[in-house]
Amino acid sequence: MALLTLTSCAEDDPTSAEGLDPFLVTYVQLLNDSDASGLVRHLSAHPHGGEDAKARIAAYGGQGWRVKWTKASEFPGFWNVRLRGSRDPGAAPVDVTELLAREDGEWSLAPMDGVAPKPDGAADTTRPQ
Repeated sequence: MALLTLTSCAEDDPTSAEGLDPFLVTYVQLLNDSDASGLVRHLSAHPHGGEDAKARIAAYGGQGWRVKWTKASEFPGFWNVRLRGSRDPGAAPVDVTELLAREDGEWSLAPMDGVAPKPDGAADTTRPQ
């Protein structure tokens, strides 16, 4: 996976996906590195960033994910992102759907199950089997 540097946006346009791809590249890199403190910083806009970062590292960390994603938005500032990845060449890909929100120029993921109460209708972030 090519690594990109995280960029900040000069203007906060909630209808724009600008900065989403670099956010996701950094997210996957931090998971692959099992960098819990880096992931806490990366999820700083997250209401429960510290707890959620630990849960994500426990579920997905250090596994060498190679990930592709598609994104769609039905409402300004909210993006439904489907991550599809695998750990080993030839392994069956794993799909994870995330809801990302853009507020005050920052990207935030919906918390994983068990970290914070999930609102009705929120994206399912349960680890796939």
